Amino acid sequence: MRKWGLLVCAAALALAAAPRPAEAGDRVGIGVKFGTLGFGLDITGRVNDWFSVRGTFNAADADDTHEESGVDYETDVAFGASGILFDFHPWKKNFRLTAGWMHNRTGADLLGTPTENVEIGDTVYTPAEAGTISGDVAFKDSAGYVGFGYGSAARGPGRVRFVLDVGALLQGTGAVTLSSSSGLVSQDDLSKEEQDLEDDLDDLSFYPVLALGISFRL
Repeated sequence: MRKWGLLVCAAALALAAAPRPAEAGDRVGIGVKFGTLGFGLDITGRVNDWFSVRGTFNAADADDTHEESGVDYETDVAFGASGILFDFHPWKKNFRLTAGWMHNRTGADLLGTPTENVEIGDTVYTPAEAGTISGDVAFKDSAGYVGFGYGSAARGPGRVRFVLDVGALLQGTGAVTLSSSSGLVSQDDLSKEEQDLEDDLDDLSFYPVLALGISFRL
């Protein structure tokens, strides 16, 4: 993932440094932010008064608990995405419309060990029969992004600015894969448990993005 961040930031710098007319006002800026994709770093290259391009890298990890069918799953959750964003400033000011492509790292590892009888799928299992239920949640690796925001690290006159991003990461439906350490849980029951978990993830196919931060013009 670090490689992706370096690649997209290098691309933004290369585009910013490409030869252009003097009136384009060559400027580069860097921004730091925090939001629903985790901690973020942007490198922005201003193309002209209308357009700028950003290389963005965002990541965070968290622990959570999710209950499904009586099984308490301990979840290690990964957030974040890195990619290239294109900003359009319709009034040549700080307001911008944004679209781009992101390499998505959002997902989770699941681990549940029942301590009492649980119904998985259509069958009731004892703790010994259920064993440890483990699995993962995955979304599309490649996802589009659309949104709007305020502020540009590569625009004057001030060097320090407030920045805001609001949008959605189009990461698709989450896919859940489960297995049992005991080998006694039928695949049909595991598949039904997977479907129940996937139904809980439907609202995340358009992952909401909200980020606040500060930018610095170099």
